[in-house]
Amino acid sequence: MDKTQDIMQRVRRIEMQARRLVTSTFAGLYRSGFRGQGLDFDEFREYTPGDEPRFIDWKVTARTGTPYVRKFHEEREQALLLAVDASASMRYASSLSQDSKLEYAARIATTLAYSAALNGDKTGLLIFGCNPHFYLPPAKGARQYLRVLGSILSSPPDGADEDVPAVTDELMRTQRKKTLLVMISDFLFAPDKQAIGKLNYRHEIIPLRVNDPLELTLPPAGRVHALDAETGAQLDANLADPTLRAEHAKRVRNHFETWDQLFAQLSIDNLQLMTNQDFMPKLRALFKRRSRLIR
Repeated sequence: MDKTQDIMQRVRRIEMQARRLVTSTFAGLYRSGFRGQGLDFDEFREYTPGDEPRFIDWKVTARTGTPYVRKFHEEREQALLLAVDASASMRYASSLSQDSKLEYAARIATTLAYSAALNGDKTGLLIFGCNPHFYLPPAKGARQYLRVLGSILSSPPDGADEDVPAVTDELMRTQRKKTLLVMISDFLFAPDKQAIGKLNYRHEIIPLRVNDPLELTLPPAGRVHALDAETGAQLDANLADPTLRAEHAKRVRNHFETWDQLFAQLSIDNLQLMTNQDFMPKLRALFKRRSRLIR
């Protein structure tokens, strides 16, 4: 089977899974959790008692001599932008999982993009961690979520983790309007509070952290020869060594605790997902939380 046929088969399989997962209940959660959170300017009108003072337009008021307020209407649609990490580390799949982290991310992305399509929302895609980046501008319709899925699965496999500021700059440049930004990655790159904070200020960011269980806890496999898929660095190690295992666990824990603290400081809701687990229960819980907050 050639590469194109393999990708087409995986696209069909993941698309069918997404259609089954996105029930009417989940589509409703998507709508209540994310739609209608922005405001578009509508018109000016004279100030009346009870109006919010923060909506007074002082330029118009000074020009006319009469207080005027800006009137807004709720946005009718929410643009969804999926930022998916396709670096070499995302290609990893252990014996505990049937999916690589990238394929798992593709299933999540397709579920969200299909939900957006059912609700008449636009979906766009930025694939980073590959050279060059791939950008698909937001658009509506069933063909768009299929483009999203196919683009993720066919992304080049030789990229490395990137600095968060570089990805942030591209997202800020391509997304001028406020967007629901779902970032799907293993987040193995260095945390950067300033960059994530800048993204969160302009957009509504939801980080989804995807990891394989064997990344977090080394298996007691004895002596191994390991190759870093991103840097090419090689390492001979004894995974049965308790000191090595403890040091690895400590570094992994510290790395993800730093990300946890960063998201908490910026009040960013996020999910930690494992490739050997069903992502839907946590995704549903996220949407329910957001639905309650919006009300």
